[in-house]
Amino acid sequence: MSSTGWRNLCFVLGLVCLAQLWRDCTRAPADPASAPDCRKALSASKTERSIATTDPREPSRNDAPSNEPSGDGLSIYGFTVPSWALWFAPHPGEDLKSYRDRLLPLAKAAIAPQRARVARSRDDFAQLANLDPHQRAELDSAAQETAAALQERVMGAVLNGELSPSTFKPMTGVSAARDLLDIVGRGNRRFLDSLHDDQRAKLAQHPFDFGDYLVFSTPWEAALSFLD
Repeated sequence: MSSTGWRNLCFVLGLVCLAQLWRDCTRAPADPASAPDCRKALSASKTERSIATTDPREPSRNDAPSNEPSGDGLSIYGFTVPSWALWFAPHPGEDLKSYRDRLLPLAKAAIAPQRARVARSRDDFAQLANLDPHQRAELDSAAQETAAALQERVMGAVLNGELSPSTFKPMTGVSAARDLLDIVGRGNRRFLDSLHDDQRAKLAQHPFDFGDYLVFSTPWEAALSFLD
């Protein structure tokens, strides 16, 4: 697999991990089985010994710092998510529209430099390879149609329950990721077929990449307009 394919695969698998995290964060916790609190008995025993052996002339040690964890954050499979990171998760009682309106400005600000970067890279490659207007239009059309196919595949998976957090399985994510990568591969092939041999040679030496351009140039946030 090419470096572009591996990068796209990592991107999709990252989405799978986020879906798993979403499921664990939104699942109602099970009631823990009752168990005797050994710490209280141990604390009482230590207190009795301390009263019996403490010299009244010694300074009090009640102000000694505690080494027990504060319990901040969320623990998932032994990994503790920092409390500040939980701000990015849905808040209790927050609907999808409010969640989108809260995070969308941050997402746009974070992705703006990358969108500017891929636009400059596209223009630089177009000038270097001397792409004609038809080839430039073919690149943009391939990216737009690929993005539309990706959104259709994801929305279909959501509506069919394929990506439901309550029933999601890793192999389901692998199958969906394979479909998404195939869609990206077809878009890249369409772009490459519009180039001449010398232009493909220049592309191999240039940092411009169709997958990179697709990910950052597509206004994915427009798909959330259905929440309005």
